[in-house]
Amino acid sequence: MISYIIHTSLIYALYWVTKIVPVIAIGLFVTSFAVNIGLMRKFDRLIKPLSSKANISTISALSVVTCTFSTTAGYSMLSDGLNEKMISEREVIATTVISSFPSILSHLSTFFIPVVIPILGLTTGAIYVCLVGFAGFLKTCFGILLARLWLKDVKSFPSLLSATHDNAPTEDKKHALNKSAKSTYKMLKRIVPTMFITLFLVSVAMELNLFDSFSTIFEPLTNILGLESEVVLISATEIVNTYSGLILAGSLLDKGLITRKGVLIALLLGTVVSFSTRFVKHSLPLHVSLFGPKLGSRTVAVNAAATLVIHVSFIIVLLVI
Repeated sequence: MISYIIHTSLIYALYWVTKIVPVIAIGLFVTSFAVNIGLMRKFDRLIKPLSSKANISTISALSVVTCTFSTTAGYSMLSDGLNEKMISEREVIATTVISSFPSILSHLSTFFIPVVIPILGLTTGAIYVCLVGFAGFLKTCFGILLARLWLKDVKSFPSLLSATHDNAPTEDKKHALNKSAKSTYKMLKRIVPTMFITLFLVSVAMELNLFDSFSTIFEPLTNILGLESEVVLISATEIVNTYSGLILAGSLLDKGLITRKGVLIALLLGTVVSFSTRFVKHSLPLHVSLFGPKLGSRTVAVNAAATLVIHVSFIIVLLVI
């Protein structure tokens, strides 16, 4: 039994490290290289308004923009800025929350449009995507509020964006390549072992069912609220596997065994019931490896709490209307 758990957890940790680390490495290297050759000046028009409105530094604003394409790459930039003491821990927390809506946009063409809408149907799928997007937008607004309350004197680091010129000599770009490669390697030496250990421990805890108590807390809610039995079935399935939950919801909806409202509540409830497990399983290893145990745990806690409050609020509204 113990050997099986260790073996399974090692495979799980190795799989996710292999999947995530290349993205982190590319994000760190590209960002460092772009900064070193002055390419970041191209983003001035987009970054400066965000930086001033949200009261965050230019590197944090750039991280938010990058999250539109890759959340991992955007967070890697924050880690680099924190390591170089360009941004504070509070700014990291606020920026990860601000990145919520851009992060959802990054999944629009890879998950929501090609997967969610075809499975749930155009109307129900579009409504669900809009609810998820609106939840991300509210989290982003909350992050901006945090930044404006927490960060009173943020440096813009103009030299970061204009340290060099785009028409830098070839030898300067070669130097930038070497410098970026060394910087990336230095970061990965710290990130990879921490990520692997965290993923391994999380997998062991899940194999031992240590997180079941968090999920079962919300199960009586369906009975108290008088929801359809299919809602419980969809929510339970979504907890195990998101795709399976979506497919089941689409199938029951197509057969008329559950209402559109029931599907939306079921999917949101599944997220609420499993939010602790999901954040620990997916978010915690990445955040801890990038920002360290203390700050990584705080960023996950703030994001998880905001997600929980918003989704519970949505469920309440759906129950009322």
